[in-house]
Amino acid sequence: MGSIIITMRKPENAHKISGALKKRGFRPDLICPTAADALSECCRRDEGVVICGSRLPDMSFLEFRDCLPGTFRIIILTGNVMSDEYPADAVKLSLPLKLTELVSVLEKEVPVERHQESNSEIKPVRNAEDRKYIDKAKAVLMEKRGMSEPEAYRYIQKSSMDNSNSMVETAQMILLLNA
Repeated sequence: MGSIIITMRKPENAHKISGALKKRGFRPDLICPTAADALSECCRRDEGVVICGSRLPDMSFLEFRDCLPGTFRIIILTGNVMSDEYPADAVKLSLPLKLTELVSVLEKEVPVERHQESNSEIKPVRNAEDRKYIDKAKAVLMEKRGMSEPEAYRYIQKSSMDNSNSMVETAQMILLLNA
């Protein structure tokens, strides 16, 4: 299993990428504020990937690439993917970043293992009473609006997101409005 190290000029961008990857089952090992820190960590690990911006805070990208151990792949997030300044073996992703592209690269080209248990941490655990509210609201939508069960569930889900409510609160509102 490989390591995922993120180094960006702006720490808030590194934290956003790390958080998004965690939600998709990846476990970034650490965020390094400088390229030197990232290189130091790479030397302590066997293999992995470094996700970095095209501009690093303490050295040029080419210096960073030349010092990077051969067992590490590099993913560059850049506004100019056609630039000749990046090595041919580096994966270049254009900005603004599409997370699906980054996930695809990590799945295909990097020796990292996804942790499926992280998805279970994100999903809320509902008790029986909460599930009853949602099931009753689905039944109302199916009866009064002719929706299928998946359509009714998706309606509740989308309405809760649109109104910044939980699904249970949205289900309760549907039941109150149709009582």
